[in-house]
Amino acid sequence: MKRDVIFMFSGQGSQYYHMGKELYEINAVFRYWMDHCNEIVSPLIQCSLTEVLYGQDDLTKPFDRLLYTNPALLCVEYCQFQVLKDMGIHPDYLMGYSLGELIASVVAEAVTLEDGIHLVITLARLAEEKTPPAAMLAVLESEHIVKSQPELFAGCWCTGFNFNKNFVLAGLPHSIEQVQAHLSKLNILTQLLPVQQGFHTALIDPIEEEVKQLVRTIKRSEMKFPIISSSKLEVVKELNEDYFWNVIRQPVNFQFTIERILEAGDYIFIDSGPSGTLSTFVKYILPAHSASVSIPMIHQWGREVSAVEKMKTLFFDMVR
Repeated sequence: MKRDVIFMFSGQGSQYYHMGKELYEINAVFRYWMDHCNEIVSPLIQCSLTEVLYGQDDLTKPFDRLLYTNPALLCVEYCQFQVLKDMGIHPDYLMGYSLGELIASVVAEAVTLEDGIHLVITLARLAEEKTPPAAMLAVLESEHIVKSQPELFAGCWCTGFNFNKNFVLAGLPHSIEQVQAHLSKLNILTQLLPVQQGFHTALIDPIEEEVKQLVRTIKRSEMKFPIISSSKLEVVKELNEDYFWNVIRQPVNFQFTIERILEAGDYIFIDSGPSGTLSTFVKYILPAHSASVSIPMIHQWGREVSAVEKMKTLFFDMVR
């Protein structure tokens, strides 16, 4: 039985310096499209995006400046899509996580690459200039702990539900710091994400009207591929200003979206993000003996060309 293919696009938190670097150096398709993206991005951020991405020698530094990470994620994931397309791998659906939904709208050609880049860069400027600094924390525990200790989490929001015992909190830096310290005493594992703005919380409400007005100025076309929204838990019918705002304002219900998708059948999930994060999430969500498969395209440990070839071989072995 044929399994539909879902390309997944990740958002803030999945980025790192040198993501896509080996592909940029070796894969002609990736390099062509990244250079094209760089021509669009660089005048808008007043520096070379490829230099920001690939010129950093200290890879221990967090890559967390939104003005750079927003377009970097869009461009790298868009270029990965072009590599998949060149290999003859095409999606039946697209799915994004937070910023990944905006990236999916570009891949679906509902928004042009130029407009998509302009959108994410302007969004970054608005968030940096008009919202308070924030922090995001991945927590390896059930989100029910938030309800059981409301006084501890009073200054935080649950912003992402990834899989069982894996969710994301956001809040002001001091609130997240207090929560992390307390959870550490309980031997609950946590990880600070390289994100400094409070997306999916009330902290970004000051920019709502400006974001919606920005979206109204962008021409939108018919989607070439349907988009499954992990904020709406369904296939998107209309990409209007409310949809784009809700993508960055409402919590991401990734686990529940995948579970709902699986009710309709089995799929091949291809993680078109830079770190393989969403592929890992799906593997934890899939029921035992599921015929669905989740494959990362690349990850943060290098050997990207080898990883892409492995993904290609696995995919075509499954669809033969």
